[in-house]
Amino acid sequence: MGNIRLLPDHVASQVAAGEVVERPASVVKELVENSIDAGARRVRVEFSGGGARLVRVTDDGCGMDREDSLLSLERHATSKIRSASDLATVATMGFRGEALPSIASVSRFRLTTRRRGDEAGTEILISGGKIESVADSGEAPGTTIEVAALFHNVPARRKFLRGEETESARIVHQMQALALAHPGVALSLVRDGRLLWQAAPAEDLLVRVRDLFGSGLTDRLMPIASGEENGIAIEGLIAKPGEARPDRELQFVILNGRVVQCPAVFQPLREAYAEALAKGRHPLAVLRLSMDPLAFDCNVHPAKREIRLHRPDLLRQAVYNATRRSIEALRNPPPTVPRMPSFSPAPALERTAQRPQLAPSDAAFAPLPQLDLPAVPPATQATLETTPEADFRLIGGLSDRWILMEGSDGLVIVDTRAASERILFETMRREAAAGSIAVQTLLLPTVAELTQKDAVWISEHLEALRSAGFHVESFGGTTFKIEALPACLTDADPEASLLEVCEVLRSTGLLGSEKSATDALIRSVSRVAALNGFLYNEDRARRLVRDLLRCELPYACPQGRPTMIQWSLAELDRRFGR
Repeated sequence: MGNIRLLPDHVASQVAAGEVVERPASVVKELVENSIDAGARRVRVEFSGGGARLVRVTDDGCGMDREDSLLSLERHATSKIRSASDLATVATMGFRGEALPSIASVSRFRLTTRRRGDEAGTEILISGGKIESVADSGEAPGTTIEVAALFHNVPARRKFLRGEETESARIVHQMQALALAHPGVALSLVRDGRLLWQAAPAEDLLVRVRDLFGSGLTDRLMPIASGEENGIAIEGLIAKPGEARPDRELQFVILNGRVVQCPAVFQPLREAYAEALAKGRHPLAVLRLSMDPLAFDCNVHPAKREIRLHRPDLLRQAVYNATRRSIEALRNPPPTVPRMPSFSPAPALERTAQRPQLAPSDAAFAPLPQLDLPAVPPATQATLETTPEADFRLIGGLSDRWILMEGSDGLVIVDTRAASERILFETMRREAAAGSIAVQTLLLPTVAELTQKDAVWISEHLEALRSAGFHVESFGGTTFKIEALPACLTDADPEASLLEVCEVLRSTGLLGSEKSATDALIRSVSRVAALNGFLYNEDRARRLVRDLLRCELPYACPQGRPTMIQWSLAELDRRFGR
């Protein structure tokens, strides 16, 4: 007998669950989309324990009779398709034959449903994929599904869930995305018995955004220039120039009513802003796209988050053109950017700590766009022994990004951004060790309305943030009051700076001891502050180099990138063929 066996149905369902049910937010997505496909006009979602303890979705949709109720729990059973050709043109949230049986196979599952006009409904109880009872029910018309003790019978899956706050934040974000995709459906979200938000049906997308995120976000958005290009219709809201985040948390792409992740939209959207956004920032956006279902495949991902486009270039072009038209329609004449002054030879910089030999580099130095931003504050000077070996002569600056100097053995090029990071990092670390990081108290505290994800993260790290100079207090719900900033961020926008630092930290994590957490925060603050730019003049350049050479580790930024490199005279001779 061979080695190949057919899996039992309950095992096959658990395998399918691994594709469909990644976490509680996945359950919410599948159940709410089923409710909407059933014609529901009102959907209520309740959850507790981050969704792992309970998810309950109640709708006023068409409901099911007993036969359909039982069939809905069979694998590959669906009301959405009749033939293979329907897979390509399905107009609902899409066929996923394993959704309900997969969810039921890894939870304690209860389904109650009744059609309008039926005398009685149906209640089905399932545990771990096994039906325990089927009975009449007196529920109101519509369907209610309860998913309790998610992954109770698959502990290997349950241990990969994050903390309750993180999983709750994922559910909130998933519900926000679904609410934006279906503004005509009334949605409400309840956590641990407390109403988080409710959104009434809205014809205007801006009204739905305001109901979900508040007027603070709507003020930062503008309508995209809607229209149709190459069979692709685009409408929605995009950020006003300058309004952005360090991540794509507030970018929502809705294709034919389905929320998707789509690089063919993200990339041209960002490119269309060009100089209107700082490097590393992403515009806010809620984009609703309509196109022929035959032009894309929504079945390439089990949870249908991703799609495959037959002509992604057409979508990229349509998004880019619509975004550019929107920006250009309101753009004022750009301000004149002051040009970099001409340079003359300057006296040698003061002698400072001994420097090791810098490694030569063959890198090409293409200048970046000039940044007209405040200068970086100088670091507090450390008392270090000086020697005559650090004798430089300032030559000039290049594109407000590099400082050119003559060293004892050739050309030395200083990266002002990396140098600023190193200076600020060591300055703040010394201040933290002394218990007195320099802060700037805001004349008027800033009240910031944050996303659930940001609010959860900040709540968990308030003390660490304070140790790095951010004085932040909870103001109720997802609102926080910013009372002070690190002194090096005095000229920056308080909310944007806080979010930028948090995003940098989230990408690396706050791990280890209290000291390592503070170091991580300080490293992130110094990185954000250094992004403010460096406007060249001789005094700033000389001060920056002096402060850099006083650092304990002057030749690399806190992330390990070089702060300066040297091209020796011999290397220059070789380059010129001498």
